[in-house]
Amino acid sequence: MIDSQLLSYLIVFSETGSLLKSSEILHLSQPSLSKAMQKLEAELDLTIFDRTGNKITLNDDGKEILYYAKDIMMMINKLETKAKDLKEKNQSLNIGLTAPGPMFKFPSYFAPTSLNKKISVSTEDEKDLLKNLLNNIYDIVFVNNPISIDNVICRKVMTEHLYVSVPETHFLSKFKESIHFSDIDGQTFLLSSDIGCWTSILDKHMNKSRFLKQSDPNELKEIAEYSSIPSFVTNISMNANSIKNRINIPIIDEDAYMDFYAVCKKDKSELINLLKQNR
Repeated sequence: MIDSQLLSYLIVFSETGSLLKSSEILHLSQPSLSKAMQKLEAELDLTIFDRTGNKITLNDDGKEILYYAKDIMMMINKLETKAKDLKEKNQSLNIGLTAPGPMFKFPSYFAPTSLNKKISVSTEDEKDLLKNLLNNIYDIVFVNNPISIDNVICRKVMTEHLYVSVPETHFLSKFKESIHFSDIDGQTFLLSSDIGCWTSILDKHMNKSRFLKQSDPNELKEIAEYSSIPSFVTNISMNANSIKNRINIPIIDEDAYMDFYAVCKKDKSELINLLKQNR
């Protein structure tokens, strides 16, 4: 079997046309590179160089061999790249969401150490999530509608319910037991900048309201603790985002409830089964 390293040496030599320059690029001594070229000829059982004194040049056979050497090295590079990609894929878990709720429902599932994998999480609309799942970009996705696709598993895992969170002294606190979107539309709210598909719900029912968005959840929580401005929580995120001296009032409109379904290909069914262990 021909040593691929010798082929890489041949390619470098063809680009420089000089043993000296090639040896400098390859960090080899010139005699070592010369012996390597002789070894290549021996492995090929073919003379591919013309030698004149201390100078060597590729002969016609050598030029033809060079053509195949470049093809071989290109395929080796592709093979190594593919192997690296497969290794990274096996060591990673790519998750797609329509909204961050499942991250609060299954916190350990999304922790990098839980499955001994590198976790990558992205938020997209349902159509794109399913398309990218089928194209193997995602390993598992969480969507809001039941899915029926060949070779795909779909399982309902949770229902998220939206609440408005207000200080105990806020005038909205009088509702206490329940409230409607129409009761709170027109107010100013603190809001996470990443709420996924909940954004369209708020746009639909609260187009008179103003939203002060924060990208950092810790900063959002800190501002809420020292502010009288209402904010939002859900039955899923309530514990993680609980704020002192506030009451959480359930919004009872139909659109304040959102189902989530875990979806993955059948050959990765263990990803859905693991959700039971990571509640």
